[in-house]
Amino acid sequence: MKIARITLTNFRCFENTEVKFHPRLTILIARNGAGKSTLLDAIALGLGSFLTRLPGVSGLSFKKTDFRIKPDGKQPAYMRIRCETFDGVVWDRTERRDKAKKTLNEILPAVGLKALNERVDTFINAHNEDEPYTLPVFIYYGTGRGVFDVPMRKRDFKNKFTRFEALDGALESKTNFRRFVHYFYDLEERESRLQKEHRSFDVELPELSAIRLAIKRLMPQFSNIRSVEPAGIMVDWEKQYVDVALDDDEYDPDATSQIKLTPLPESSNVKKTEIHQLKIEQLSDGYRTTLAMVMDIAARLAEANPFSTDPLASEGIILIDEVDLHLHPEWQREFLPRLVDVFPNLQFIVSTHSPFILQSVKEGELIDLDQINVNAAPDLGKEMSVEEIAEKWMGLDNVQRSALFNKQVAAASHYYALLNSGKPASDPEVAALSEELDTLEKYFGDNPVYVALLRAERRKKAKEAK
Repeated sequence: MKIARITLTNFRCFENTEVKFHPRLTILIARNGAGKSTLLDAIALGLGSFLTRLPGVSGLSFKKTDFRIKPDGKQPAYMRIRCETFDGVVWDRTERRDKAKKTLNEILPAVGLKALNERVDTFINAHNEDEPYTLPVFIYYGTGRGVFDVPMRKRDFKNKFTRFEALDGALESKTNFRRFVHYFYDLEERESRLQKEHRSFDVELPELSAIRLAIKRLMPQFSNIRSVEPAGIMVDWEKQYVDVALDDDEYDPDATSQIKLTPLPESSNVKKTEIHQLKIEQLSDGYRTTLAMVMDIAARLAEANPFSTDPLASEGIILIDEVDLHLHPEWQREFLPRLVDVFPNLQFIVSTHSPFILQSVKEGELIDLDQINVNAAPDLGKEMSVEEIAEKWMGLDNVQRSALFNKQVAAASHYYALLNSGKPASDPEVAALSEELDTLEKYFGDNPVYVALLRAERRKKAKEAK
């Protein structure tokens, strides 16, 4: 089950907007405040009706603050989110401003939840009758996913998990890592019992195998995920470094660095490996957030479909706000294509500010919410440099120069334009620009020839303008 399009009516900043999605990957770009997070929130609200229909699972509800505010400061009669899947299921959710009869008369006819409920009921009926079924999983990772609530000790840990509970709370944008820890402990205990029964440590629980495989494929530097006492998750981090061959006169025995400097008898740089055992909260923000997300996706897929021979191939929709969050540019170039590859049947809808993310993806849909026609997007398959992406897709000018340099160019251009227009050097605006250029020139002290030439040209122009 994958979403093909969504239509938003009077929802926050959107008055009436339709957005189409790619079945595998859609990337949202725009300035801050243009609606990227709002669109992801709207998808989560639309999918929330699926969750609410399942027994024992909580979805999401509209908030009064979701109403669009009209220019006159008033709220419209209603707001609505309409969703359509690639296999033709259409439903909508409508929230009225109030219960007045006049308000009701202003609301356009709705499709309602009938078609969606009928689809969800097929899973419920199959579950009740012990028939095989594959449950799609919907998860939303917001910008608060880096905040972890790791249990300090093992107390009141849950030890029973139903298939439907894999979706419980999954569309709340804050990651519930505590729930993953509970689930992981239960899986380990079940695997331990299974190994004792078979008298072999080679026996693996399929759900744990799925989590380990997802980590191995996406983040191979991490392995041996395991629980620790009194509570928590630990991993082995294989960290590579380089012993650099240096001449005796270059070697500094007091140098302290993450790169070990060791004089070798012969040439060549040799890669070394160290294994660090770390609790997940000890990892950097980028590693911790990414590893937790990968484990959570794999765990929910395995929990939803425990009888699958390949849980990572299950279907579903993953929403990620600011997919580049905490990631180094080098990792940004690799992360998203690998994530999509590890989970081949999931639909990813993500937002980003990173040109490195855009450069890394060759298949999918790019949606620029700053455009009037949000579905008229550039081609992701086109090979472009980071500078080209930043300028053509993200609206930045002269990205190969610093913001300070661009500011100096703009000030100088304005300064000379005023002088050329006949304004004297004593004019207040010209004098203010001259002072601004004096200040900016201080930052280019590493290029004294450039600064001297610029000052000479300014003095010459100022004399001519008198």
